[in-house]
Amino acid sequence: MNARSRFGVVAALLPGIVLASAGCAAEAGSTQESSVVPANAEVARERADRSRIKGEEGAPVRVVEISDFQCPFCRQFHEQTLTRIDSAYIAAGKVSYLWIAYANPGHPQAFVSTEAAYCAGAVGKFWPMHDILFERQDEWSGAADPYALFVEYADEIDIDTESFGSCVRNSTLAPLVLRDYTSVTQAGISSTPYFILGDSVAIRGAADFGTFSSAIDTLLVLKGGGTP
Repeated sequence: MNARSRFGVVAALLPGIVLASAGCAAEAGSTQESSVVPANAEVARERADRSRIKGEEGAPVRVVEISDFQCPFCRQFHEQTLTRIDSAYIAAGKVSYLWIAYANPGHPQAFVSTEAAYCAGAVGKFWPMHDILFERQDEWSGAADPYALFVEYADEIDIDTESFGSCVRNSTLAPLVLRDYTSVTQAGISSTPYFILGDSVAIRGAADFGTFSSAIDTLLVLKGGGTP
């Protein structure tokens, strides 16, 4: 089954989805609609740093999250949906999950917070830093010196603060952040959060768990020919 046909099958099984463009607004009180659209397969196959992958790389379905630590809708997804996807699919070996940054130029600290997460990833602590950055978004976002807070977070998750601080302050991994930003924008993606499931289906916006589970279950059936 080709990508367009698979997209048609999944979309037909996802009732009530608004097919509308969705972008991350800076205001936490804003609302966001979600969409199901054909995915950009090139980004789905983007080379990945293993530190940003959750689950087994050989899992039947790959989910890619394109996200921004300063985006309130990305935090909403992290708090309300990702934990459920993790327990239902990632921990069960059904889904491998890759996080790719889109350092939104409209969010002034999106780039440096991504650097902090990637520097943590360089020592195997991407996901603990990912979790802290979303959980404490209100604390570091807009802070006079976010670097100092990032170093505090690193200390909490047992990262050597001297090497971590040097990595962030010297922008050691800025080329990696820029590379991910470029690959995402070249694919025509300019909103966060944005998700690619398999190589054919994308979800724009902080959709609920039911939307993701419907799409993942369908892709599991298509991939394996059986029940998810």
